[in-house]
Amino acid sequence: MAVTTERSRDRIQSIERGVEVLRAFGERDATLSVADIATRVKLSRPVVRRILLTYEHLGYAVSQSGQWSLTPRILELGAGYFQRSSLPEVAYPYMADVVEATGETCSVGVLDGVEVIHVARVEDRRPLPDAIRIGTRLPAHATAIGKVLLAHLPQRELKRYLAKARLEEHTPHTITDPVQLRERLDLVRERGYDVSMEELHPGQVAVAVPIVVDDRAVGGLTASSTTVRETEATLRDTVMPVLQRAAAGIAGAYRNANPQIFRSR
Repeated sequence: MAVTTERSRDRIQSIERGVEVLRAFGERDATLSVADIATRVKLSRPVVRRILLTYEHLGYAVSQSGQWSLTPRILELGAGYFQRSSLPEVAYPYMADVVEATGETCSVGVLDGVEVIHVARVEDRRPLPDAIRIGTRLPAHATAIGKVLLAHLPQRELKRYLAKARLEEHTPHTITDPVQLRERLDLVRERGYDVSMEELHPGQVAVAVPIVVDDRAVGGLTASSTTVRETEATLRDTVMPVLQRAAAGIAGAYRNANPQIFRSR
């Protein structure tokens, strides 16, 4: 149950509902009916319809044969984040180097609550099954990139995460016990990387390292592959050092691009 606070009373409910309707359109659901959206966001159909008609008026949505979809104009809402000095824009050249050196797909992700949002991605010519797209959200506890980000949280924030996160089992290799996860995160923090072997999807593996600026992880860098191409040893011994060099380069470039955030000490 949500706690009513002075800040929560200042929120505009109609905007919150509008955002929920936008988020109903996932990477695998380009078109949805009013009924589909109403079910997902737990709002009445008339409310959803009015929100969609507003988006249509603004040019952000379009309807055809009872199915709604977003228009390319929706991209302008995220343009501010993908500015020249943003983490994705700074990271792309280094990610391209990772892909060239390893032959594996490379992504940058940031922590958002109990999930990781992928904000940049450079794919190898051999796309992975269930390929991740920019904006995809994945459970932090079941991914290498999620664990390196969790491992670098301040202790108070990590404790809050462990208290509220649902550690769902995605494969037999997923860590679902909070004590075991805490032990794994301690190890990740100590060694500076994580290797995930089929923890989220069968046959899929990944290695990740943090992007650290001034002792704070501003994101994570990961290379993902399959059990056909990589083993835990090759991810650790061959791919991980390439990621670490790229992460150091990204961290330096990101710091230099944002002097207002990371001021010289």
